[in-house]
Amino acid sequence: MRKIALNVKQFALPCPRVGSIETHSGYGNAPTSGQEIHQSVQRQRLRENPKYEAEKKLSYSFLSGPYEFVVSGRADGFVAEPAMIEEIKSAFDVEELQRKMRFEPDHPYVWQLRTYGYIHYKETGVVPKLNLHLVSSRNFKSHTLSIDLDIESYEFWLGLRLKELLEETKVKEKLFKKRVAMAEEMTFPFSSPRRGQKELVQTITDSFSGGEALLVQAPTGLGKTAGILYPSLKESLSRGQKVVYVTPKNSQHQVAEEAVEKIQEQGCKVRSLTITAKSKMCLKNEPLCNPKYCEFAKDYYAKVATHDLVNKMSRLRSLNSEKLKKMGEEFEVCPFELSVEAIEQADVVIGDYNYVFAPRSLVGRLALPLLEPDQKANLVIDEAHNLPSRSQDYFSPTLSTLQFNILEKDFVKLPAQYALQAHSLTARARRLIQSYGTDGVSKIIKVEFEPILDLEKDIRDLTTDYLDSDVEILSQDPILRLMNLWTDFTASIQFAGEEFFQTYQRQNHHEMIKITCCDASEHLKLAYDEFKNVVAFSATLKPFRYYQELLGFDEDAKQVEFQSPFEKENRKLLIIPQISTKFSDRHQSAGKIAETIQRISSVKPGNYIALFPSFEFMRMAQDKLVLPQFKLLVQEREMKQSQIQEYLEELKAAKEPTILFGVQGGVFSEGVDFPGDMLIGAFIVGPALPSFDFEREQIRSYYERRYGKDHAFNYAYVYPAMAKAIQSAGRVIRSESDRGVIVMLDSRFLQNSYFETMPEGWFETSPQELVSRQILQDVKLFWEAHGA
Repeated sequence: MRKIALNVKQFALPCPRVGSIETHSGYGNAPTSGQEIHQSVQRQRLRENPKYEAEKKLSYSFLSGPYEFVVSGRADGFVAEPAMIEEIKSAFDVEELQRKMRFEPDHPYVWQLRTYGYIHYKETGVVPKLNLHLVSSRNFKSHTLSIDLDIESYEFWLGLRLKELLEETKVKEKLFKKRVAMAEEMTFPFSSPRRGQKELVQTITDSFSGGEALLVQAPTGLGKTAGILYPSLKESLSRGQKVVYVTPKNSQHQVAEEAVEKIQEQGCKVRSLTITAKSKMCLKNEPLCNPKYCEFAKDYYAKVATHDLVNKMSRLRSLNSEKLKKMGEEFEVCPFELSVEAIEQADVVIGDYNYVFAPRSLVGRLALPLLEPDQKANLVIDEAHNLPSRSQDYFSPTLSTLQFNILEKDFVKLPAQYALQAHSLTARARRLIQSYGTDGVSKIIKVEFEPILDLEKDIRDLTTDYLDSDVEILSQDPILRLMNLWTDFTASIQFAGEEFFQTYQRQNHHEMIKITCCDASEHLKLAYDEFKNVVAFSATLKPFRYYQELLGFDEDAKQVEFQSPFEKENRKLLIIPQISTKFSDRHQSAGKIAETIQRISSVKPGNYIALFPSFEFMRMAQDKLVLPQFKLLVQEREMKQSQIQEYLEELKAAKEPTILFGVQGGVFSEGVDFPGDMLIGAFIVGPALPSFDFEREQIRSYYERRYGKDHAFNYAYVYPAMAKAIQSAGRVIRSESDRGVIVMLDSRFLQNSYFETMPEGWFETSPQELVSRQILQDVKLFWEAHGA
C-alpha cells in the first residue's frame, strides 16, 4: 500500500468544487498577512486558559484502494477538556468574511476545521466543539462562528473526497511513470554540441548528483539555455518531477520555449507551460479578481470541475497565453488561474522571477512534489545577475507625490462623485508623506502604521463602492491603481531586519516615503528550500563571491566559468581611457564621445549601438553627433513593444547604416539578439554606476556592516554597473559567423574592481592590452582581416 502525504489544506476541499476567485476563496495560496494576528490571539487564549495548545498537530490515515492518504496539519488552537478546536482567519474586512462564512457551509475553511474535528473524533471518540475565529487586520475586531460537525454528513463527504483522490492519484502515478520513462529516452537536442556545451551539460549533471547549488557564467553563443535546461530536465524527470525555469522578463521566455521545442523534436513528449503575467492574460480591462466585477472569476472552481478543464489542458503538448485565453473565453474562466491549474501536469514551467521570489508568489504550487514528498522540482534561474536587484525591488515599495500627481491626471476620467473622493484621499496621502519631511531633507524615518492603515481603510471603502456601482472599470483604472499602490506599501511595513530601512526623500520637487530592502538573500534562500536542485546562470556573474552572497547561495555552492566558443579574432575589443564619463565630466566629454562614435563607425559603415549610463547623457552626445550617412534611432524612456520591434526590424533590414542610441540596462542592452549584420559594433559609454544619493549611501553602509568595508563600494556601485556594461558588450557577437568591434570608453575600465568582473578571454593578463595607440588604424586592420 502506497502512502500519500497531504496537508489538511490540500485534503479538505468541497466535493464538487464551488466558489469564486477572490482573496478568501480558500483555494490556492493563503493570504500572506496575518501571522502576527494568529500569534496574538494564541497568546491571549493561553493567558485565559493554561490548557490551551497553539499549533496542535493532528494526523490521520485514510485508506482508499491501494493508497493510504496520510492527512496532517496544525490546528491554530486546541483544548482537550472539554474538547475544542479553533481555526483563526484574519481579513481586512472581517464583516464581509463573517457574512461569507455564514452563507457558504461548503467553504474550504469550514471543511478544514471539520477535518481537524473528525481526526480528533476518530482518535478519541469525542466530537469536539469547532470555532472559526475571524479577526480584523485593521482594528482587531473579532467574531467567532460555531461550525457544525455531523459525523454522518462528514463521512458522506469523505467518501466522495477519497474517491476523487483515488482518481487523482492514479493520474499522478501515470504521469510519474511517464516522466521516469522520458528521462531514460531523452537525448541532447543537438547532434553536434558547440564547443564547451558538452562540458556544460556534464557540469550540471555532476553538480546535481552531488547535491550542490551551482553558479554558471557562460557567454553568449555557448548554447547555455539548452546546455543547462537539458540536464536539469533529465535529472528532474528521472525522479518523476518537473523543472521550473525563471527569467527576469516575460519577453525572455521565448529562448527557453525554443529549447523545449528542440527537445520535443527529438521525440521526447515533454509538456511545457509558460506562465504569462496576469495583466497580459486578463480578459477584462483590469485584472481584478472579484466575482462582483469579473464573470471569469465568478464560480470559477465549479466551472473548472464541471468542464474537466484540468484534464483537457493535460492533453496539450504545450500551453501558452494564446491557448489559455482561448479556453478561458470558451468556458468563461480566468486564463491566468487556468495556467496555475496546469502547473502539476507540466514537465517544464517557464515564468517570470516573481512567481518564485516575490512576496505573493506561486512557489508553493510550482515546487509541489508529485507523489514523493521528499522529492522536489529543479529550479533554473536565467540571467541571474538581475535577481539581486529584482528581488530587492519586490520588498522596496514607495509612496510618492509624483505617483499621486500621475493618478490625479486620470481622475478626470471618473464620474464626479468618485473623482472628488479620490482627490480627497490623494490630498490626505500627500499630507501624510509631507509630514515626515517638514525640513525637506532626506532622512531615515520610522513609518507610523496607524495613519497608513486608516487611509487604507478609506481607500478600500471607496474601491468597494466604486466596484459595486454601475461604473465601467477602465483600463489602467486610477481607483484600482491607487488601491494596489497603497495595499502593497501597507503589506510591506511588516518587513523587518537590518537589511531594511525606511526613508523620507525629496527629489526634483517630489517627495516620497520608501521602504528599502538592501539585500533579499535571506528571502531568496527560503525559495531555494522549496527545490531539490538550483542552478543560476548568466553571461555576467563575476565576481562570484558578490553574486553568491546577494543571491543567497551557500558558501559551498559550486562556481564555474566557461569561455566563449567563438574565435577571439572575430571581435575587436578596445578600451579608450582618455575619455571620462564621470558625472562631473559629462558636458565636457559629450563632444569627444560623439566624435569617437563618428570616426570609428565611419571606418566600416553598418549598424552600431551606443549605450549610455543615462538618458540625459545620451541626449548630450546625440546633440553633438554629426553623421549624415547614418540613420539615427534613439531609445525613449517609455517604449511600446511595437516600437521596440520596429527598431529591431529596421536594423535587421539593414537598408542603410544605422546607429541606435540607448541606455545600459535598457530594452536594447539585455535579452535581445542582434545576429549577423544587425549589429557590427557597440560603444559602451562608461560604467553606469547607480546614482550617488542618500538612499544608495545607506545601502553602501549596510554592505559595509554585513560584508566588510573593503567590499561595500563595489557591492553598492561597481558590480551592478559592470553587469550592465558587460551585458551591453555581449550584444555584438552572437554566433560563430558574427564579426564586430566593442569600444569601452572610460579609464575606470582599467581599474581592478572594474576589470575583475570581465569574462575570461577578454585579455591575457591585463586590460591594458585593450588600450590602443592607433585606434582607427587598428579598427581598419580588423575589418580588412575580415574581408571588409
